[in-house]
Amino acid sequence: MNFKQKWQSQLCYLLLASSYFIFGKLLTVFAFQDQVLPIWLPAGAALVGVFIWGWRFVPGLALASAAFNWTTAHGWSVVALSLPNAIEVCVIAFGAVLQALVGGYLLRAWLGHPLHLQSRLHIGYFIGLIGIAINLISANVGVFALSFYHPEYSFANHWNNMLAWWLGDSLGVLIATPVLLIALQPWLTKTKKLHNVASTFAACSVLCLSVALTTFLYNQNNLKSAHINAQREVQIIENIIYRYVNQSMLAIQALAHQLQAREQFSRLEFEQIAKSLKTQYTFLRALSWNERIDLSQRAQLNKQLAELYGDDIDIKGEPLIQSDPLVVVKYITPLNGNLGALGFNVFSKNNRKQAIIKADKTTEPQASDIIYLVQDSRPSPAYLLFSPVFKPSSSSDKYEIKGYATAVVQVETLLGEALRQAQAQLFNIAFYDISNNDVFYKNFSSDQLIDEHNKKIITLFFAGKKWRMELSAKDEYTSRQNHKLTLMLLILQLSITALIVYILLLFNYQHHALNALVEQRTRSLAQAKSQSDRANQAKSRFLANMSHEIRTPLNAVIGFASLASATQNSWELRDYIEKIGSASKTLLNLVNDILDIAKIESNHLQIDAHPFDLQALFSRIDTMFSSNAQQKGIAWQIIHNLPGPTWVIGDEMRLEQVLINLCSNAIKFTQRGSVMLDVEVEYGTKQVALIIHVTDTGIGIEADKQLAIFNAFSQADNSTSRKYGGTGLGLAIAKELSELMQGTLSLKSQVGQGSTFTLTIKLLNSSAQSTQLEHVDTSKIHCLQVLVAEDNPVNQLVIKAMLSSFDIQHTVVANGQEAIEAVKHHHFDIILMDCQMPIMDGYQATAAIRQFKNADELPIIALTADVMPEDKAHALAIGFNRHLAKPLERDKLAICLANYC
Repeated sequence: MNFKQKWQSQLCYLLLASSYFIFGKLLTVFAFQDQVLPIWLPAGAALVGVFIWGWRFVPGLALASAAFNWTTAHGWSVVALSLPNAIEVCVIAFGAVLQALVGGYLLRAWLGHPLHLQSRLHIGYFIGLIGIAINLISANVGVFALSFYHPEYSFANHWNNMLAWWLGDSLGVLIATPVLLIALQPWLTKTKKLHNVASTFAACSVLCLSVALTTFLYNQNNLKSAHINAQREVQIIENIIYRYVNQSMLAIQALAHQLQAREQFSRLEFEQIAKSLKTQYTFLRALSWNERIDLSQRAQLNKQLAELYGDDIDIKGEPLIQSDPLVVVKYITPLNGNLGALGFNVFSKNNRKQAIIKADKTTEPQASDIIYLVQDSRPSPAYLLFSPVFKPSSSSDKYEIKGYATAVVQVETLLGEALRQAQAQLFNIAFYDISNNDVFYKNFSSDQLIDEHNKKIITLFFAGKKWRMELSAKDEYTSRQNHKLTLMLLILQLSITALIVYILLLFNYQHHALNALVEQRTRSLAQAKSQSDRANQAKSRFLANMSHEIRTPLNAVIGFASLASATQNSWELRDYIEKIGSASKTLLNLVNDILDIAKIESNHLQIDAHPFDLQALFSRIDTMFSSNAQQKGIAWQIIHNLPGPTWVIGDEMRLEQVLINLCSNAIKFTQRGSVMLDVEVEYGTKQVALIIHVTDTGIGIEADKQLAIFNAFSQADNSTSRKYGGTGLGLAIAKELSELMQGTLSLKSQVGQGSTFTLTIKLLNSSAQSTQLEHVDTSKIHCLQVLVAEDNPVNQLVIKAMLSSFDIQHTVVANGQEAIEAVKHHHFDIILMDCQMPIMDGYQATAAIRQFKNADELPIIALTADVMPEDKAHALAIGFNRHLAKPLERDKLAICLANYC
């Protein structure tokens, strides 16, 4: 980019470099941490400078960045000049320069002028990549330098500080870049005219002010909220400290109660009790039994100690007063590290003596002053808890003390666990023993101090002792509370700013975008209309084909039914009935095809793999089509290399359905010549590979229509259905079934020469199965008492006629409720239950009957047109014994009833 005058370029260079420093200083008033600002407009100035001048802007940018960071951290003085401080400033300046170079050269070499972007995608790239993503460079480099060299920063907060820096830079780039480019526009040559200049300039200015002021006010409010939260946290810390010190009292009371319950107890029994408590309470350093005796019993106890631990152990520690009793450590757990305490007279130490005396008076656990354990590598603070254990006495008002259950509570473990649970890491906390005003525990290092102006003082009372807890929130706590909420605000502001800038930049090419959109929508509408027209044509052809295919067998049914009603000749009547049955089966096959394609498209069709004989399958195909081909005057031939019965595992019915569809199509479309079914069998160790060719010399299929014929409701052309009939479902079903069986179906065809359909499928080998058919005797079904639940009058007549033809006694009811009443008052051997009936359907009636009649006592057969697999499974789950599909056939009904004679 070039300026109209050289002096204009030089002046703008100085202004942009100076604005980096000036804007930075003005914005520091909004900083929520030194050198981390909520909006950093200089980042936008740096980007614009590199975009205009390229690498030539680097010296001015580096100097301005270094000057700002030095004066912000160390003021205008050079007294603090040192190598670490100089490196910190230079690294931050390097990050700012690197970020500006990457963003500026991406604009120069790729995206172009930010106010003349060519598409919405380019605007998205500018905002997402240049305006947001690239700002991670300066944020990471700058925060790393501050964390390494600046005492107020730590690597633990690197990501929080980086996020704040990144958000500030992103807001600065998005807001400052358009404003600066608009301001420089009049002095630049060969630039396109800008649209909406005033609105863009005003919007960016308002965004800048709103972000800065909102963040500042929000930051101040959050500081107040942080102090309130700190007060709440202090109360939580106090409560948890009390809970833990009270646990130490509960622990020693538990030991005392268990010892109280035993008149005598051995060292082993004590150790078992103590180990259990130490496992439960980790802060217990040691537990001991301190036996109370008179001076006259000293020799006797020395003897016991010698028997327990050897001659090296005897009573030590003389009474402070001659009349004092001896309180001697007899048992202690763990013994390792505490052997020197055995035999020690606790009463010989005044502070422990006073705690024991208080325990005698109050009969409750009492604590000693803080002591320091010397067994560790460094003395660690602890306190002793004494709980009196009394001898059994018949007098209720006089208690004689047998000894004291004693616990050594390690303060660092107790308070450490308590403060961790209280999440008090963001507070400096110190504990004082009021008796000597010494600090015995603190959670901060020696180079940190409690803030005397904001510290809280809490006095803790427990077990006859007073501790003082002093705490103050760390600067990190206040900044973190403020930081998190402010970051959320900045993220929201960045999202809004990015959206507004996106809209503003969008206005600059609005007319072009709208025209392109109109053209695209026009083409889309034309394409959609074309697709809709084709869909309507396909629907019309399908409806016409379905109408023809359904009307043809219906015409035969209705016509032959009317002829049958007019004839008296029994031979003619039988012929009419046979033709009515044939037409009905044709109609049923058509419905089954529609159901199959529906199940395939809804992924509900399942393959039923079972053993079957390939030779038997091809024999049935041969028998089925040889007569049809002979009647049509064409040759029919099956060729295969099967040596004999060949048993495999697969879905015999679906494979046969595919072959029937292919062979019937081949015969239908062949007027002269031949149809051949050629089977190639390749035997493997585990499976058999079948390559089945169905070849005809029929009309053939054009190359551009060979893929379409495998689509549902499709044929080669409209005249095909008119001349040869058919719905166009057969090949679609064959194709889908082949793929469901993990096979392939392909086609080779030439118009006028014929077609070859090739089915390739692999089936698992199987051992030979018994082919003996199960014999069902239907001669005894006349003795059954049958209840029929059917609401349709015509269906009632059909089922009554079928049952009467077997001389079966039957009762017919019209709904499920009547069926339940009939079962309650009469005996039936079996129920034929329709599933869809008014008042109460068959499912509800069957569920009710199964409450008092199980499946063995009273079989119930479902009669329904619902033939989907899930319908059958649902019927069996309800309580039906079997499922018979409508339309009902007399022979299948007889076989079903014969199973329950």
